[in-house]
Amino acid sequence: MFKTKFPLAWTFHRNTSRWLHNLLEPADEPNPEPAFKEYFGKTTLSLPEPVLPETSLREAVSARLSCRRFTGASLTLLQLATVLNTTYGIHSRSTLGDLEFLERPVPSGGGLYPLELYLLANTIEGVEAGVYHYAALHHTLELIRSRPLTRSQVSRLFMGQPYVAEAAVVVIFTAVVGRSLWKYGDRGYRYILIEVGHAAQNLNLVSCALGLASLNLGGFFDADLATVLQLDLESEVPLYAVAVGVPASANRAELRQPPGQNNLATP
Repeated sequence: MFKTKFPLAWTFHRNTSRWLHNLLEPADEPNPEPAFKEYFGKTTLSLPEPVLPETSLREAVSARLSCRRFTGASLTLLQLATVLNTTYGIHSRSTLGDLEFLERPVPSGGGLYPLELYLLANTIEGVEAGVYHYAALHHTLELIRSRPLTRSQVSRLFMGQPYVAEAAVVVIFTAVVGRSLWKYGDRGYRYILIEVGHAAQNLNLVSCALGLASLNLGGFFDADLATVLQLDLESEVPLYAVAVGVPASANRAELRQPPGQNNLATP
């Protein structure tokens, strides 16, 4: 069934499988891609140090759901800083001989960390609405586009889902694919997809711990989103997004339903 019904997926999976005869030799050249992306000359905003609430893992996991009803209220800058740092920031530094290692909150194939985070900021206290890049190395925001998208534009980007535009912020995960493919070839793309799942789950859980809600988004128009983020699709691609905001209800079943639907079977 896999091969015949979904030939593209089968081809990718099969061609990135490993056998004894196709193991890769260690790369002779250093990684040609910078470890971090920075936008020099752009307006930057320093973020406060993150503060994690005293919430148990059990509570955060139990609270997670796919929220489609946001109030439109603002996030604080501290909440945003905590979400971003816990998702994919720098937590500490360690050394081994002459090498410095940056400790980050998710595992990464080969320690290469190919992901970058962008924001469609709608309502963040003290932050002008617009499009930003999260510079993890410095824990700052870099302003990419000062003119905010309209709600209809945001909805259209995410394939007509109107509730996405009510979130305070949409965090978009991209991958600088060369950081991983340089070492692992086509199989590195598998590792990138695994990693973005790790990071998105961190974002989901810390959002819940902060009393916020989130909605994971795999459906979007790739080329249009890349244009908004000013990406070169030959080297960096959008993979995933998560809308984050203040939930509009305490009723979990209601939060899952788009506005206008009220099939509230379970509280």
